[in-house]
Parts: sequence; C-alpha cells; structure tokens
Amino acid sequence: MTKRAPIAATTIILSLLVIFTACQTDITATVSVDSELVVISKGSPGPGNPTMEPYEFATSRSGYITLHGQLVVRDPLTILPGPDDAIYLVPMDSEGEGVTGIPQFTVGEVPQADVDERTGEFLFIDIEPGKYAVVVLTKGGSQIPTRNMDDGTYSIFTFTVEQQNQSIELGSLSLP
Repeated sequence: MTKRAPIAATTIILSLLVIFTACQTDITATVSVDSELVVISKGSPGPGNPTMEPYEFATSRSGYITLHGQLVVRDPLTILPGPDDAIYLVPMDSEGEGVTGIPQFTVGEVPQADVDERTGEFLFIDIEPGKYAVVVLTKGGSQIPTRNMDDGTYSIFTFTVEQQNQSIELGSLSLP
C-alpha cells in the first residue's frame, strides 16, 4: 500500500493543476494558421482592457484626403491578409458608368494603408481626389477587393476636390 500512495498523490496534484489551469482567464486567444501563430485581441483599449496602447497613425499633408476604416476578416482560416499592412487603395477608371472590373496593381505603385494589426483599423493618408477600390493582398498573393459590411457591395469610393483636407470614414470593410 505504501507504493500506491505516491502515485495517488501525484494523480491528485496533476488533476488539480489541470483544473486550475482551465479556470485561468486570458485576454487573448491564439489561433494556428499555416504554422504561424496569429494573436487575436479580445476587446479594444479602454477601462476593460487598459493594457492595449493606442495605435499612432500618421497624418495627411495639407491638400490631401485621409481615409479611415476597419478591416474585418470573416474567415481567417481560408483568406488571410499578407504581412506588412496588405491593404491597398487601387485607382479606378472614373470614365463611364458602373464598374467593369477592379484592375490588378503593383505593390509600391498604389497607396498602401497603415494598419493596426491588433484591431484591423487602417488609415490611408495623402490621397488625391479620384475613384478608388480598397483591395487586400492575401498571404497567397491574391488581390481580393473588400466589401462594405453594411450592404455587401464592393468597397469603391469616389473622392472630390471638396473633400481635400478632410478625414473620411470608410466604415467596416470585410474580406471577402
């Protein structure tokens, strides 16, 4: 009987550790995607989560437009934005009516957003008037146009000279 006592005590201690570990609360969740860890914040800065520092965005120069929004990735297991703030503003042909297609782009030749990776909040600065589509470059290299969360239409916007020196809210955009 003396040989079984240490085994029983070890079993009880391990069981208690498992129970206490399961009861721990955490402010982040970790999801494994393509052998990389993606940390998803539960919440935003404020009284309930004071540890998240506000993200500092740059500001536009005089005479340009600032665009602000938030990207919501509906299915991060199948479509995940690429690294390095992969949200782009692609100029569209403003001639004619309707949209015939969103043109492909080359990184470095179109405006790229500054992105708070923790929340999906993004900002385009120094934008000139014109017609644009918001497009995300995925980890796989696909160029996917975003959609407006409200109505599901493609995120295509036209900005005018009258909007210079203003900050315009694009709202929540989804991928896909």
